[in-house]
Amino acid sequence: MTGDSEILERDSGGPRAMGRVLALLELLAGAPVGLPLADISVALGVPKSTLLNSLRPLVSDDFLVVEGALYRLGPRAFRLAATIGSAYDLPRLARGYLRALADETQESVNLAVLDHQTHRFVYIDVLESPRPVRYMVRLGMSGPLYSTAAGRVLLAYQSPDYQNDYIAKAKLAPLTARTNTDREVLRTQLEEVRRNGFWVSLGESVEDSAAVAAPVFGPDGAVLAAISLGAPSDRLLANQDALVAAVVKTAAHASGGMAAV
Repeated sequence: MTGDSEILERDSGGPRAMGRVLALLELLAGAPVGLPLADISVALGVPKSTLLNSLRPLVSDDFLVVEGALYRLGPRAFRLAATIGSAYDLPRLARGYLRALADETQESVNLAVLDHQTHRFVYIDVLESPRPVRYMVRLGMSGPLYSTAAGRVLLAYQSPDYQNDYIAKAKLAPLTARTNTDREVLRTQLEEVRRNGFWVSLGESVEDSAAVAAPVFGPDGAVLAAISLGAPSDRLLANQDALVAAVVKTAAHASGGMAAV
């Protein structure tokens, strides 16, 4: 029979322990004044005796500091955060997620960012569907915010001042019979994006084409980009629920688990 000490030793050096340390750092990052051992134990669902085996080496290596009964992030934790932050590269980070989404859906997948000066979005990565009939865009191509899935998602997560300025000044030209040109309807649509965490656009910019988009958030919680999947309208409508779920899931992964709510 395996003894309790052997189980504890194995657990303290395995994947479970690594996950526990990462969860601990994330927990303490949200509690700058510090937390006592009992609160950490409850939050992580780990017995205090087991948790101490993770805390002691982290304190010794300056990833944590202890003041009285409180544990806080230490200087090495902040240095690690700064190093990680300097290596943050959105297109490179998102590429693997885009590839997985494209492989799963067999549809065209794109990454779009907002150009604040032109008030348009720009595609910074494009993966085309292998299907003969497909949604086609070019790397670097830009589009309007008011009539596209990616554009509406990016606009929905801007500041109220930016949104109000855009809604007041943008020329809402009718690109197709389905394009919305009503400013108050656009405002309502932006609220719906934030409520649902995605937008589906059906033939609003190009006839017989459709897209679904969801936001990608950065480490500070601000929107950085939109992941967009495009397809012929009939094909997207036939698989809408599955495609929406796939895009939302991919965007949440690219956001480090931060789902749009």
